[in-house]
Amino acid sequence: MTLILNGPETFLIYAYFTESISQRSKPLGFHPPQLQVMLRHYCTVVFRNILRHKIYTGIVLIGLAFGMAAFLLISGYVRFEQSYDRIHPDGDRIYRVESVFYKNNVQTDHWATSSNGYVPAMKQAFPEIEAFTRIAWRGSTRVVRYQETKFREDHVCFADSNFFTFFGYPVRKGDRRTFLTAPNTVVISESAARRYFGTANPVGKYLDISTIASSYHCEVTGVFADLPVNSTMQFSMLMSFATSNRRNWDFWYQHESYSFVRLRPQTDPAKLIAKFPALSEKYKTAEALRDHVWSIDLVPLHDIHLNPATQNEIEIKGNRRAVQFLSVIAFVILIIGWVNYINLSTARAMDRAKEIGIRKAVGSHKSLLVFQFLFESLLLNGMALVLAAVLILVAHFILPDFLDIPTSSFDWQETAQYASFAAIFLTGIVVSGIYPALVLSRVKPALALKGQYRFTGSGAVLRKGLVVFQFTASMILIVATFVAGRQLAFMLDQNLGIRVDQVLVLKAPVKTDQYQQKTRTLKNELRSIPGVTEVTGSGAVPGKEVGQMLANRRLHEGPESDRLYESLMIDFDFLKTYDLKLVAGRAFDRSRPADSTGLILNESAVKQFGFKSNEEAIGEKILLEVTHDRTNEIIGVVKDYHQQGLQKQFTPLILFMDPEYSWLPTDFYSLKLNTNQVDGLVKKVETVWGRFFPESSMDYFFLDDFFNRQYRQDRQFGRTFMLFSSLAILIACMGLFGMTSYSTARRTKEIGVRKVLGASVTSVLGLLAWDSMRLLLVAGLLAIPVSWYLINQWLSVYAFRIELNPIHWLVPMLILVLISLATISYQTIKAALSNPTQSLQSE
Repeated sequence: MTLILNGPETFLIYAYFTESISQRSKPLGFHPPQLQVMLRHYCTVVFRNILRHKIYTGIVLIGLAFGMAAFLLISGYVRFEQSYDRIHPDGDRIYRVESVFYKNNVQTDHWATSSNGYVPAMKQAFPEIEAFTRIAWRGSTRVVRYQETKFREDHVCFADSNFFTFFGYPVRKGDRRTFLTAPNTVVISESAARRYFGTANPVGKYLDISTIASSYHCEVTGVFADLPVNSTMQFSMLMSFATSNRRNWDFWYQHESYSFVRLRPQTDPAKLIAKFPALSEKYKTAEALRDHVWSIDLVPLHDIHLNPATQNEIEIKGNRRAVQFLSVIAFVILIIGWVNYINLSTARAMDRAKEIGIRKAVGSHKSLLVFQFLFESLLLNGMALVLAAVLILVAHFILPDFLDIPTSSFDWQETAQYASFAAIFLTGIVVSGIYPALVLSRVKPALALKGQYRFTGSGAVLRKGLVVFQFTASMILIVATFVAGRQLAFMLDQNLGIRVDQVLVLKAPVKTDQYQQKTRTLKNELRSIPGVTEVTGSGAVPGKEVGQMLANRRLHEGPESDRLYESLMIDFDFLKTYDLKLVAGRAFDRSRPADSTGLILNESAVKQFGFKSNEEAIGEKILLEVTHDRTNEIIGVVKDYHQQGLQKQFTPLILFMDPEYSWLPTDFYSLKLNTNQVDGLVKKVETVWGRFFPESSMDYFFLDDFFNRQYRQDRQFGRTFMLFSSLAILIACMGLFGMTSYSTARRTKEIGVRKVLGASVTSVLGLLAWDSMRLLLVAGLLAIPVSWYLINQWLSVYAFRIELNPIHWLVPMLILVLISLATISYQTIKAALSNPTQSLQSE
């Protein structure tokens, strides 16, 4: 038999073996040599189709490749965010003990930390607890010296002796069971070992470790591996708990440590939580918060990173909701790529009808046709996967900087990544190939060979429905990107109520002789530098949680009225340096000695104390937690200001400088500047610093940069949505271009008839464009309620947020319409301007 058609419809070889196959009872019961010939033939047909229909094939391949690449990149990042603290054995039984307080059955406070006394008492009282360990974070920023080498380390913490047996952090040198047992011992990371000792063995050598209040001479007893990025706790050194002040070992009134318990198998954490309030009654010996119910929350170790941030968090938290949204986006983009394949394959069914009719006429079974089209899907998905791998390789070098995420977020050493590759590839073959295969295999040969094959109504509806899905998803992503950008701009432009620009902040020097006198002189010397107008010291700066909570109440009220207030240690120049606005009373005045025990409240604190107005609070007396033997007078009220980012509400805040609280450290010195010559000014500050504190490194930052770091995740979220929504729109518009191009080509004669009968170019153009625009309008209407719900869920985490209005949907809709019109304009204008005689000359 010698049936030869032109181009890709050459079926001589195919007809030969299909005739032989048709004589068998089993449609696919052919031998390997025949299979080899058939697959070679299918490959030939596929590649000839690619060469003949380059545009359609390019759209399909690029859509699939971008969809696969986006899915694999996002899923890799999502998997990374969910991988925190997975290196520890029995991690599913480890819980962080967080402090929760209630009054009148209402939660008043929730802290990530607990006191050092909690877990020892719990271990003694609750047999369900297998083991516990603690790590003390407060005051963990320390200057570390070895001979002439000195660095300020951010996290040098006290930890229990069993810390490295409780957790699974890898150890390089020393015995993890004993190296934190003795007082004045320290274990350090590999990086720290290189910083201080080079290539020498650090074990047995001594480090001087100092803060403002204390200094330790510690022997290095071990070295642990640098902590992975996906560890919630990041520390460079750990000192033995025995090195710390013995008074704090089991103290219940300073909630400054992360405490962890490992529960015995099958233990219900909720039952332990319920038993804790009764246990706490035994240890509530002081007045502070005695009338509150002291409770706990047991947070699974693996959930800590993605849980919402509470007070006293040390790590930069992840965002569970953002991770969930990204997971959805990954699937949406992948599905959009598959939709392009399905739409363009089924749209070209009329072109392939004759080919299929001939195949059926010479004896090809339906199952064999399905196999053929699935094989085509395999080849196209395979080529797309190779292109996706190239895109991922490029993205590996670009995305971490653009999205400000760790390079390890895309770790291709994990077998899970390759499993994802395989799963997406196989799923893509089936999802994108099965429907076109079934549609095309149902072609009736008699109609196909007569050229009478037509689309079914259900098929056209499905294709339009898939296009609507693509643009609905794209619309939701554009709206999300637009709103995320507006929210970030709102937070960056909002009046904070406190100065953060033109402020240079120095981290306080560590303990030395005549410390108080030297710091006073240092401030005076710094103030005399040209370009420096004010200098102030404080326990915290804007952008950093105050952290110090004191239980205070009004005079003549009982202990049951105690409430917790963030209490910030400042000096006389704080309000002037930071341009805080007084709304009642006055600022601290050096000429008034009594002001040293005075208090300045913010407006939120005034309300929490129960004063009816700011003016009423002036002159009233307050009992502070530690100084209940005397009162402190309120001398001023400042307007609420943003101590932290706009994600958080204003908190009741007390500004004070009471000498009785000298144990609260001044951790920062802030310099108000009026010059842009920053480099020269910093060098002058370093010179002054070196005269007074040569044993302490000078570490500094600019406050506006420091404050805006709080919005890092919001910036990541906005950039991520912008990137992947653009990708979704690109894939969708490529599909729209292909569909418009193909449908326009199929309507060439119709357009010719309309123009012969007097239709104008404008009317023809409108007719062609309206087919796409009405689908786009339907997509926009469907996207509004879905995007409104999702965006409201996302915005709910912000205490200060933008108000949603129609502009947030109208602008993205206009953008999408313009992009879509630009996409189809070439094809529609070309068709509208074509000469009708050319399309009708064969009629």
